[in-house]
Amino acid sequence: MTQTKISRRGFLKGSAIGIGALVFADRAMRAFGEGLTRFGMPAPWYRKGEIKITYNYCDICPWRCGIVVKSVDGRVHKIDGNPKDPKSRGMLCARGQGGVSFTNDPDRLKQPMVRVGERGEGKFKNVSWDEALDYSAQKLKALRDKYGPESLAIFGHTSGDFWFTDYFAQAFGTVNSAKPSVSMCTAPREEAAQITFGRAIGNHEPVDWDNSRCIVLIGTHIGEDARNTMMQDLANARANGAKLIVVDPRYSSAAMKADYWLPIKPGTDTALLLAWTNVLIAEKMLDTEFISKWTVGFDKLAAHVKDFTPEWAEKITEIPAEKIRATARELGRNRPSSVIVPGRHVVWYGNDSQRMRAVYIILGLLGSYGRPGGLYFNKTPFIEEIAHPPFAAASGAGG
Repeated sequence: MTQTKISRRGFLKGSAIGIGALVFADRAMRAFGEGLTRFGMPAPWYRKGEIKITYNYCDICPWRCGIVVKSVDGRVHKIDGNPKDPKSRGMLCARGQGGVSFTNDPDRLKQPMVRVGERGEGKFKNVSWDEALDYSAQKLKALRDKYGPESLAIFGHTSGDFWFTDYFAQAFGTVNSAKPSVSMCTAPREEAAQITFGRAIGNHEPVDWDNSRCIVLIGTHIGEDARNTMMQDLANARANGAKLIVVDPRYSSAAMKADYWLPIKPGTDTALLLAWTNVLIAEKMLDTEFISKWTVGFDKLAAHVKDFTPEWAEKITEIPAEKIRATARELGRNRPSSVIVPGRHVVWYGNDSQRMRAVYIILGLLGSYGRPGGLYFNKTPFIEEIAHPPFAAASGAGG
């Protein structure tokens, strides 16, 4: 094996040639773009100069996908998913790819502003961050001094909001803090999970998509709520042969891809879940070993659902009994690799926590907890909590 030798002079000479080539290529690209412009033809952005690549994450939704950003002369022209990011995996949803228009929107706020006219006049002035923070602090202090700390209500949303809804609220002295994203989205599923098996579902939903053989979407609008990773996971699961059952009054984008679409009468989902439970128990399509080892109250459950047959549910849900029975059997045949995905659209009709308990009970009958293709028990990295006095109020649902 021969070794190539290079002198210091040769290395410097080669480096100079390489740098010169890059400078020439950049100038040539600019000249090409300018030539197109002179002829009345708009040059594509990638012909206008050197393309700078930077890395960041998308902040348009709570998913926080990793992105690769391409810009020319300080202007962003292209946003792609980062192939090394475990969330985006090199792909983005339409929102993420549309981030270019958000970034370059002429009406985008780029610094704090303070109203200088009457409310509704639309008169504001630009201020520095220090000015904005001092102004906000003065207003908050005046509010507390005049009306008391509980006159302030704080509403948060998505990651990072706990600094305001939890820590700042407690430091200010108010217990009036809430997270509408929880109370209007996931609270019933989290409370039901705590009651049924002692821990919250959390985010992201711990579904073993790679090994699932039967997937149920009920109150889960994958494909329409732009959860990038979940859309990829569902598509991959279908490509791997997983059966898909979609319960939705609408013929949604997910329903279009389903093996079974159940256009249920709104407000009757619990009846469907009880009928599925009835079929699984009556036809002994259960994981008896899992039930014996990890659950309590099976005999009471069996007695409770004895009369909740598919024929009973058909009158309530308007889904044919044979379709209810067929989908229950699909769940049973593929156990324990069957999963009902815990949705984010679960605040509906007032019995939401009980409906979600019915979901978790079915997963217990199938033995889907901690099993391939079911729900896994995720463990987040331990981050020591900042020392603080006891909170005056806290919620089990994360709100």
